[in-house]
Amino acid sequence: MDANTENNYVSPAKRDVVAGLQFAFDLPYKGYFNVAPLVYWEFANRNAFTQCGTGFAGPIPYPLPGANCLTDGNRSFDPTWAVETNYYMDLGFLPENMQFWSISGRAAWYGQKGYENNPLVGTKTAVEFNSEPIRLTLDASKAVWGPKYSHFVDVWVAYRYWQNKFGIDHKASAACNIAPGVSNNSCTESTVYTGITVKF
Repeated sequence: MDANTENNYVSPAKRDVVAGLQFAFDLPYKGYFNVAPLVYWEFANRNAFTQCGTGFAGPIPYPLPGANCLTDGNRSFDPTWAVETNYYMDLGFLPENMQFWSISGRAAWYGQKGYENNPLVGTKTAVEFNSEPIRLTLDASKAVWGPKYSHFVDVWVAYRYWQNKFGIDHKASAACNIAPGVSNNSCTESTVYTGITVKF
């Protein structure tokens, strides 16, 4: 399940449920690979741009006869399929004095879930691909204080690639293009980022 909200103008308040199976496989060096075929249902997600009375909703982008805005701005999507995968592995083949490194990653595909402004029509959603294919982690606490403190402090760098963010079609949606075929780069993310994880 996922339930969240953000304090900004759009005020998204996503609600979804996911159900299915997960298959788990062992990898060398205390590693694993998981794959999960799922059913995904996003049944409420607020969008101020579709809410009546905001000045943005109107008949041009929402051609459903008799309706051109949502009273509360809440969009409800169709149930769809999903596949989620993730993996982790220590780099145990390194020399003993360098065994502080691990790699991990994830990838997920979510099927089409109707239109981007359900129950208004708008543009059809597309298959969403959300991934962090590689994360390289240094177990800094193990390197400094020894195995007893393994993963108390991790320092990592990762790459994220997210296409058709939130299901919005990066090729067809007006939200993603300045003009037909001219992307504004808002619906595909390609990011390198880093961070520190501390265990309490």
